[in-house]
Amino acid sequence: MSTKNTKNIRTSGKKTGTKRTKRKLKKPNSKIWLILLQLFVGGVILFAIFFTMVYLGFTGHVPTKSQLQDIKNPQSSVVYSADGKLLGRYYVENRSNVKFNDISPNVINALIATEDARFYEHRGIDEIALMRVLFKTIIMQDRSAGGGSTLSQQIAKNLFPRKDLWVFSLPVAKLREAIIAYRLERIYTKEEILALYLNTVPFGENIYGIDVASERFFSKKPKDLTVDEAAVLVGILKANYTYNPRVHPEKSKERRNVVIQQMVNNGFLSAAQGKVFQAKPLTITYHKISYNQGPAPYFVEMLKPELLKWCANHTRKNGDPYNLYTDGLRIKTTINYDFTIITD
Repeated sequence: MSTKNTKNIRTSGKKTGTKRTKRKLKKPNSKIWLILLQLFVGGVILFAIFFTMVYLGFTGHVPTKSQLQDIKNPQSSVVYSADGKLLGRYYVENRSNVKFNDISPNVINALIATEDARFYEHRGIDEIALMRVLFKTIIMQDRSAGGGSTLSQQIAKNLFPRKDLWVFSLPVAKLREAIIAYRLERIYTKEEILALYLNTVPFGENIYGIDVASERFFSKKPKDLTVDEAAVLVGILKANYTYNPRVHPEKSKERRNVVIQQMVNNGFLSAAQGKVFQAKPLTITYHKISYNQGPAPYFVEMLKPELLKWCANHTRKNGDPYNLYTDGLRIKTTINYDFTIITD
């Protein structure tokens, strides 16, 4: 009897030891999951606080819906001859706005293909593009993957400059631009956003917007731009000076061909069409008209005091006097364009 009892005691002792061992193995796993849960909850809380601070404007002004509805870029006032030809400009920023219907589809297609291929699918923030950029940048260490910003986010960046907030500058700027982009897409149609973008972006040489860029480099209106010309202008947006066709024609041509290839990749051109346009030489018709350059600079300068006087004595709808340098006035004179060319 004593022997059997001893065996039973030993056997039961082994079982008890096994259960204790299993319990000990389970405890570390539980702690890890608890820590991970706490980190997740803490991260969510921190992000919620961060989002609220940015959203409410504690890290920099976030424009309201009404402010975004009333976006006004400074526009140059333009002087025309009696026969409707451009004589000169007055400006702070050399810019003239154009409507979507006055922009060639070639420009629109080149822009979307190069800058925001999913433009018509997202609502201001392209989560797919962001994930792709994060994967390529962080995991594959590909620094050329881009920033994943949509056209709406780029408008936000151009219109509402970033603030220096030390190490928080980039995350605050990205979140702020995402909020503004989302609001823009609630206010404007896709076509209006495209026009707003093309009227806002700088093309270098102190010129802003597709209208003045088209005039400067090709001496034509935006609606008349060909595929290769549109690709040149869209290519400039990546780096205003580096891809300036007047300063760096070879680099500009290389960038133009990259844009054309993107148009092929995104279905805006066939492969055969792409090869035809890529094979074309890069030619520009440079035409600089500014406050002191053009067919009649002395006449434009002589006209300025009279125009400033007119602006001081006339008001806009809100009661403020007109501004010759920012209000985009259209001034038609009685002078003949051909006569200005001869006399100047």
